[in-house]
Amino acid sequence: GELMPLDLSTVERDQHPASFAELARDAALTLHARHHSIDPNSAKRVSFGLVRMANIEPLVEGALALYRLGAPEGVRIHLCTYHSQFPLLLRSAIERQLDESLNRRWPDIAKPEPVFELPDIRRRLDQHEEPDHLFIVLGSPVTEVGRDHDYDWAVVEPSSVRSLIQLAG
Repeated sequence: GELMPLDLSTVERDQHPASFAELARDAALTLHARHHSIDPNSAKRVSFGLVRMANIEPLVEGALALYRLGAPEGVRIHLCTYHSQFPLLLRSAIERQLDESLNRRWPDIAKPEPVFELPDIRRRLDQHEEPDHLFIVLGSPVTEVGRDHDYDWAVVEPSSVRSLIQLAG
């Protein structure tokens, strides 16, 4: 774990999401460099991470700011916003895809990670030439409820110790 300061005292209120997005992106890039897997088909570096925030409105603002910020050259960031206020049908579809992608318990340890063979992940890796791919879930506390997702890394807004334990568990 690492604490990263985010001093918003000198930033105008309407610039808070942009400041958070820059910090989150920089942290995600650093963590991706440390905790990625290699796609056996393309040799691209791939990681799956979580940026978890406590409240939905700032989460959505942060997601939009992160999208506008973009990625450095050679990096492709794939974003998924996930919170409890999505309509049930849409939320269920997101959860199904996350459950499939973030299940890292493989029956045969000698074979490459099955996540690289999932059609949606495979399509995204094959469609973009960048050597680094970060799949980032921007989520609210709903990410901790009844989900058994295995992320490579996480950037988490300060929260309760119980919440951090649940996330790390």
